[in-house]
Amino acid sequence: MNFKTTLLAAACLLAMPTAVLAVEAASAVAPAPVAAPAVQTVVIPEGTELRMRFEDDLSSKSAAEGDRFSLSLDDSVPLAGGLSLKPGYRGAGEVTHAEKRKMMGQAGELSVRIDYLRVGETRIRLRGQKGGEGDSRVGTTVALTVLFGPLGLLKKGKDIEIKKGQVITVYVDADAEIPVPIAAPPAS
Repeated sequence: MNFKTTLLAAACLLAMPTAVLAVEAASAVAPAPVAAPAVQTVVIPEGTELRMRFEDDLSSKSAAEGDRFSLSLDDSVPLAGGLSLKPGYRGAGEVTHAEKRKMMGQAGELSVRIDYLRVGETRIRLRGQKGGEGDSRVGTTVALTVLFGPLGLLKKGKDIEIKKGQVITVYVDADAEIPVPIAAPPAS
């Protein structure tokens, strides 16, 4: 054997274990990926009726547009599979219009929008609003003006109030999925 042949034979022998390892690695069975356990959910359908309780006092006298307020679920809500939402879950809303009572018997005005209910880490969008105005005192103002002249114009209307504990019916705005088991409502 000449030197070139010997060198070639040595190179083949040295490369052989690397080639064998590469073939063994390629032919080895890769472990199957482990699938994450499927998260079970329950759907709260759009249009589901909820009764929410105001947790704050609101008044046209003190409220301003953009003020936030708290609500809580007042009644149990049955869901598919025998599950239910228990009373006590928290939500929030916003004052959309507030006007104080005025002179000449004009009443105060207050409008609110209910935004969401939180169940665990899930926010369920809601649709609902409440609005109204206090008692107008225009008739009384006219009578007082007739009897006492311009002093009667000082009579003010009444502010509107939404008292803590008052209940409003709202609706789920879009299908909402919440994980099962359902998180417990927060402690009062």
